Amino acid sequence: MKVVILGAGNVGTHLGRAFIAGGNEVLQVYSRSMESARKLADELECAFATRTDSLDTAADVYIIAVTDDAIADLAARFPLKEKLLVHTSGTTPMDVLQTGSAHHGVFYPLQTFSKEVPVDFRNIPVCLEASSETNMQMLESLARSLTDKVYRIDSTDRQKLHVAAVFACNFVNHMYAVAADILEQQGLPIDLLRPLMEETTRKVMTGEPGDMQTGPARRKNQKVLDKHAELLAKNPEYRALYVTISKSILKKYHT
Repeated sequence: MKVVILGAGNVGTHLGRAFIAGGNEVLQVYSRSMESARKLADELECAFATRTDSLDTAADVYIIAVTDDAIADLAARFPLKEKLLVHTSGTTPMDVLQTGSAHHGVFYPLQTFSKEVPVDFRNIPVCLEASSETNMQMLESLARSLTDKVYRIDSTDRQKLHVAAVFACNFVNHMYAVAADILEQQGLPIDLLRPLMEETTRKVMTGEPGDMQTGPARRKNQKVLDKHAELLAKNPEYRALYVTISKSILKKYHT
């Protein structure tokens, strides 16, 4: 399938690599930044554009991979009104693309992306939504060139999925950063926690997360909870975070 990618950031970069690996053809990369557009185009060995009126007209699918705040504006400037236009956002409704094309949809890969970190798309769920069954079938064909984990999910469910993903990814990573900071304040390395982090991840990958909960709040050990809160007294932000999460665990398992 022939694709044009609008956006040269983390998502656009990984999608471009994956599309080519899946046997598709990336015709062009669009970005307002000439440097970004040229850099990704050079990697993907395709053309690039910095103006929407210079988009290649031969693609089957045009994929907007930009920040949520930029999607509506880019869609409004999309000139190919009869082409299939999709975005990759977890939170933006599909209908925001109506101004761009009558044929529109969502191609949402559920993963965290950084340009320099390789990912295996065979393990990544791709969530799809489309304005018609014909468009859906085209997106399913494209998605299945990357992964077998293809799901039809509407905008409402996708937004709830994105909320869950923030808890499972972004908040968890922030907890790691907080833990690293607490250790750093004591002159201790984060490497002390890596085996624990690895084992925690392994367990939730093989069972229900709720069944794997451990720790003082799970055991309702108030003496330890109070001591930890005392140790965090000089950092009110971390103390408040500790108390709030502990209360949530206590409520789940002991009420």
